[in-house]
Amino acid sequence: MKTKRLAYIPALFYPCFFFLNIVYSELVVRFSSLGFDSGAPVFMILFALAAALFLGGICALCGKKSSKVIAFLFSIILLIIYAVQLVYYCFCDSFMSVVQVAMGGDALTNFGEAAMLEFIESLGGVLLLFLPLTVLLILSAKGIPHTKGRPFLPAVLTVILAIAIHFGTVLALPVVGTQIYSPYDIYNDTFVLGMSTRHFGILTSLRLEIRGLIFGSGQSEIIDIPEVTLPSETPSDDTDILPVEYDYNITDIDFKKLIENEEDESILALHKYFSSQSGSKQNEYTGKYEGYNLILICAESFSGYLIDEERTPTLYKLANEGFHFNNYYNSVCDNTSNGEFTLLTGLLPDTSLLGKGWTTFYSYNSFTASQENEMPFCLGNQYLSNGASTYAIHNYNYNYYGRHNTHPNLGYTWKAMYRGLTANEDWPTSDVSMMEQTLPLLLTPDENGNVQPFHAYFLTFSGHMPYSFGHNTMADKNKAFTDALSYSSKVKCYLAAQQEFEYSLSYMMDELEAAGVLDNTLIVITNDHYPYPLGLDYLAELSGREMDEEFDKYRSTLIMWSADMEEPVEVDTTCCSLDVLPTLSNMLGLTYDSRLLMGKDIFSEGEHVAILADRSFVTDKVLYNCTNGEVTLRDGVSELPEGYLESYIALVKNKFTISTEIIYNDYYAKIYE
Repeated sequence: MKTKRLAYIPALFYPCFFFLNIVYSELVVRFSSLGFDSGAPVFMILFALAAALFLGGICALCGKKSSKVIAFLFSIILLIIYAVQLVYYCFCDSFMSVVQVAMGGDALTNFGEAAMLEFIESLGGVLLLFLPLTVLLILSAKGIPHTKGRPFLPAVLTVILAIAIHFGTVLALPVVGTQIYSPYDIYNDTFVLGMSTRHFGILTSLRLEIRGLIFGSGQSEIIDIPEVTLPSETPSDDTDILPVEYDYNITDIDFKKLIENEEDESILALHKYFSSQSGSKQNEYTGKYEGYNLILICAESFSGYLIDEERTPTLYKLANEGFHFNNYYNSVCDNTSNGEFTLLTGLLPDTSLLGKGWTTFYSYNSFTASQENEMPFCLGNQYLSNGASTYAIHNYNYNYYGRHNTHPNLGYTWKAMYRGLTANEDWPTSDVSMMEQTLPLLLTPDENGNVQPFHAYFLTFSGHMPYSFGHNTMADKNKAFTDALSYSSKVKCYLAAQQEFEYSLSYMMDELEAAGVLDNTLIVITNDHYPYPLGLDYLAELSGREMDEEFDKYRSTLIMWSADMEEPVEVDTTCCSLDVLPTLSNMLGLTYDSRLLMGKDIFSEGEHVAILADRSFVTDKVLYNCTNGEVTLRDGVSELPEGYLESYIALVKNKFTISTEIIYNDYYAKIYE
């Protein structure tokens, strides 16, 4: 009888141990990243119980020695999963998607030192994660009661109970609603890693990603958007001024014929959606800079808070004498490639890459997934079709993030280290050197003495992490520049590194003027993401104000400047990096179809929305935090029109769905073939 009772001890001990292990590890990572006000993780605990019973049942099914070995193996795997996520969150201010493992070797080779510094900073949390493994070692040394042979029945009952709790939890998800971004929606349809981690935890989110990679998540439906009646504007008393009737920025596409001849359901859904859109109207800025050269700069980890009249006079001039966008957000806060993709394509990145199953594991970002697609609206292809020289330039390795394949597909001649730029061992490398090596490509006169039309896209690198003196070549180079500043060492390091960007702009402006093309060149500057290695606390120190945990990650700076501007232009419209491409296309007088881009010309009429990568959004009336459902009315707004919030939640979800379908179906090729 005693032997029979002992048979149940492993079937009780191991599930209990793994349950405490998983819940404890989840809470360590959760509180270290999301904070103590991240909500009650009920579904995380239920899924943790199911996982613990399953792992415990496997251990209990084995013999005494084998069960210990397997328990240690499972514990080490869990430790690695949670430690990686904890360090990655400290590193990038976001959770790591499983598809990023595909570029793991590249990342370690290129960012190993920076990652090690972040590992050291997060060492306290990592050490806490070793506690379950330590407890298991102690208990195993004392001895875990176990019968001879394998207790088959208790182990099988444990596994059956695990399956029952798992599917019971899945069936219980609709209890809290089935609306967009509810736990039910996140689990079954709209997988968003940040929200999934908040609802279900690290382990279940990893399982959902692996499920999506193996089986694919299928096609998300384009949902109907509720109509909202907005208060009409007060008519002008000046009846002598007739309103200007502008045309729409659209191209001639016969959607009726396309719909009639299409059999693929995914393509058909896109045809029907776009056929229902009117597009955006042209406006007073349409064609204002037609025929101008264009320099577009995506500045590494750039923040408008570093701009200072004395320290950065060139940046100050460009920011204060051009278009000043007071409500601009970067749609992406934590990933350079996704930030570039949004800026250059006017589409939203597929941040999970689960839509097409395992094959996307080897793409690991939306850029590489679209590298053979037709991309007719990108500025490189637009300028190239007009006979201009087009270059994309980066002062780092030519093949990182697969840019040697993605950027030529956008119409650019690609120049980077080991492909046209001198390679060196500086970390990070110099933006000044990049400008010195590549501006002659743009500004050298032809045989007639004329500088030919050009468009250049620069992706800078001098402002890259780590922000630690002795580990950052550009910061060390410009360290004396920050010695007298009353900031912490980390902020000083950030400013010193970014000073190289200021010097590169000063050099660029001088060269443009010397070549006689400054007056005929539009200069646009924004960033790839906010300086997440600096973090919000240090950014608050730099800005001199408190930072909102959600929206200040995305709040950013967009600079547009031309030498012939007579006075600065204040722009209060809510906008984001997704809107840069259609805005520039309109201002430059380029032909494009505003229906087929997910961004919107900032100067066009109607409501505007800044769409953020975690599905939150900002409009002229509201800030909506998708991760917790919090709604904040903008100043001067007392209430929202009926259905307003629901309409924008649906709109934002559609933008992500449609962007993904455009990428994976090479949609532009199908409508223009």
